[in-house]
Amino acid sequence: MKQINDYMDKLVRPQVHILQRPYYAFQVCGYMGLILTVLLGMALSIHKGLSLWVLSGVVGIAILTFLVLAMVAKIIVGEEQLTYYHHEIAIMIVTAIFLKMINQLVLPYLDVTILGIGLFLVCGRVGCLMVGCCHGRPSKWGICYRKEHADNGFTHYYVGIRLFPIQGLESLWVLVIVIIGAFFLLDKQPPGETLTWYVITYGLGRFCFEFVRGDPERPYFFSFSEAQWTSIVLMCAVVGCELSGALPFRLWHIVATSGVVLSMIAVVLTRRFRGAVRHQLLSLRHIREFAEAIDLISNRVSGRTVTTGGHTVPDIIPICSTSLGVQISAGKIKETEPSIDHYALSSQKETMNKETANTLADLIIQLKHPNGFKELVSQRQGVFHVLVRPINAGDQK
Repeated sequence: MKQINDYMDKLVRPQVHILQRPYYAFQVCGYMGLILTVLLGMALSIHKGLSLWVLSGVVGIAILTFLVLAMVAKIIVGEEQLTYYHHEIAIMIVTAIFLKMINQLVLPYLDVTILGIGLFLVCGRVGCLMVGCCHGRPSKWGICYRKEHADNGFTHYYVGIRLFPIQGLESLWVLVIVIIGAFFLLDKQPPGETLTWYVITYGLGRFCFEFVRGDPERPYFFSFSEAQWTSIVLMCAVVGCELSGALPFRLWHIVATSGVVLSMIAVVLTRRFRGAVRHQLLSLRHIREFAEAIDLISNRVSGRTVTTGGHTVPDIIPICSTSLGVQISAGKIKETEPSIDHYALSSQKETMNKETANTLADLIIQLKHPNGFKELVSQRQGVFHVLVRPINAGDQK
């Protein structure tokens, strides 16, 4: 596992060198995706007897839609944001309108188009893996991104923290979907079969992948990400079209869609009755608040110290709090060898219990001391101290 981790750490980089010239890795992957998409579309169109001139129009419309949507998002948000589902939906709608306007059959070309979009996503997620966007949560297996990634937009408080490579997993998932979908076209399945296959299977995977996402920028509604809601809406839309006869009917599509909906209900009930507090503490936005609070108090610790209870501690201990009322302070106990990082945890809103304190202590280890050994100490009711030693010191103890 260590060898795999080290290899992946060396593999990811914001820039790649081609002919001794540096290029942004995400853009390189995007151009590769576009080339492969056009080649796949041409091969499938020739096999299906579709017009290459019409396909050229579809490719041009898709590229134009992608650029316009990216520009509109940049104007509205103020920065470049590429959201896959937004582009998939927009391209499919505009392509369908274009095909209707030129009196072409819609479903055969949409089958080819959706596979092209999928192949583009395969390369796009490799680009995400390289630069660190759309990253996963802390994990024992995965990638440690560096400061150079943070300088290019990576989540700064995860620098040096090993993260699950969810982008790579999604890329592999979509590649399998595209390959099987291509065989559907080669096997002369009815028009629309490939389209429904892609929407259902990708939606199923994307709904699950979102639970492992670690980037805090993605929007959430009622504790589920926008992508999860979109997956369910698109899957339900496909099932509705199948039941109405507009698309080929497949029973397993209904089963898969029902399973995702039931899973969402189960997650809601589990969070409500078993882990509501833990879920709130480990939500991506609260993790960001907590990480930024640790950075803030660490920078504010005074260099002056006093001796109390046999320990040397800072004479001024700054305290920060999060939107959930979690209060945290930080310092170092320097008379030990090696020194011990010390954190104090409490709550503004209610008395903190040991379960909550332990969850936050584990979060401190994940964010700031991945090679640390923690000890949780309760001083008085509602106040907990987290002592963090280097892992070797913890093993010796």
